[in-house]
Amino acid sequence: MKPLNATFHPTRWTLVLRSHGEGEAAKAALSDLCTAYYEPVVAFLRRDGRNEDPARDMAHAFFESVLTGGLGSPDPARGRFRSYLLGALKHFLSKQRAAALAGKRGGGAEHVPLVSENDTAPGMPLPGKPDDELCFDREWALALIARALQSLEAEYDVKPQLYAAIKPWLDGGSTRSQADAAQSLGMSESAMKVAIHRLRSRFRELIRAEVAATVNDPAEVADELRHLIDVAASS
Repeated sequence: MKPLNATFHPTRWTLVLRSHGEGEAAKAALSDLCTAYYEPVVAFLRRDGRNEDPARDMAHAFFESVLTGGLGSPDPARGRFRSYLLGALKHFLSKQRAAALAGKRGGGAEHVPLVSENDTAPGMPLPGKPDDELCFDREWALALIARALQSLEAEYDVKPQLYAAIKPWLDGGSTRSQADAAQSLGMSESAMKVAIHRLRSRFRELIRAEVAATVNDPAEVADELRHLIDVAASS
């Protein structure tokens, strides 16, 4: 495996890759990642022609296979969880279609494991329309932002009024002046500006942490973050 920067603390995906998904900590980390990025999978399945309930049923079956079937051999050198999961999903759907076709022909479908040596390695050419992959990446970016927001809100749980007042400035969408918001909280305008700056800085840190949890090398964080910002902006 490609050596990691010594200052890069093992995150969920690096933990999974280092141990090949074995061990309770790695299995818990993989389960957490699957839970976090459930919605992008559902969105991809809907674009594949399923209604909401069938898409969610298929997503449950897919994640059960991921969690019980092992990792196969994802390439650590290109080890982004987003790439691995999309490749694994395409592989899963391909096997489902093959089994359904065999059933229609009256033959018994042999059980095929979810992951083989190379089928879901990140970066492998896999079937799928570019628009579908863009949709998957966009939903992935939105899920990541939502998780960062959830963490940010939890950090302000002892100051809910402050958070409610300054949150609109995260995206610059507030129609209220900072002076007015400050006055409503009994703060000076300069203190309000500092609070907003800290909120934005912390939000960026949380987003970066979410990205870092899904890549295998700290050098990949900036590229992954840039890509996700681009696809989120295109929605």
